[in-house]
Amino acid sequence: MIRPLFFRYMLVVVLVALAGCALGKKEWPAAQKSEDAFNLELTLADRQARCLMVNVAVSGAIERLYSASIQYEVVGDGEGEGCIGCPFIPRDAVHFTRHEKGFYLQGNKLKLSFCGFDPEKEYRFRIAGKSELSTAPLVYTDIFIATP
Repeated sequence: MIRPLFFRYMLVVVLVALAGCALGKKEWPAAQKSEDAFNLELTLADRQARCLMVNVAVSGAIERLYSASIQYEVVGDGEGEGCIGCPFIPRDAVHFTRHEKGFYLQGNKLKLSFCGFDPEKEYRFRIAGKSELSTAPLVYTDIFIATP
């Protein structure tokens, strides 16, 4: 008679332990929008032949900006090119990471430069910023046109 009672007791202990493991909400930490978010606003874009230099104002949690990209597409009627009235589809991008050549963040001003454009073509572009927090969404500027 001791064995069935012991078995029931152990079953109850195991069930309580398993039920305790399932309690609570478990998820990865997420960025707090008010404390960890930043915004990007293009303040100046200068294109000279093959090169594009941009100045971007960063507001909010500036120290969270880890990397930035210039996303772009050629504007034209050829294969793989976007048209002015079509939705922007970045077909290529150049990436810059903090402490890397081409990424200059001083205070709230970010400067990026890229020399890889065809001097005869027009491009649409935007700047995308990535936070050092992996759960934070990408932040984008508006879309702009760089004429030759």
